[in-house]
Amino acid sequence: MNKQDAENMNEHLESMIEHANHVLYIANNSGDEDTKQRVQKVLGAVITDLDFELLEPIYKQFPELRPADL
Repeated sequence: MNKQDAENMNEHLESMIEHANHVLYIANNSGDEDTKQRVQKVLGAVITDLDFELLEPIYKQFPELRPADL
């Protein structure tokens, strides 16, 4: 992968995770335990896969793209 593609993918993947975190926040504060558990289960798995399967290889190849807080 070239650096431009890595930068573009990184930007969009980080945005996807940010959006998923917003959905988690809404579910966690919904007062509906079933919805909360279902959303936590599904998005927890998705966020983990996005991070470890897609972002980590980008960060290994281009360490300068890794956010400073990680």
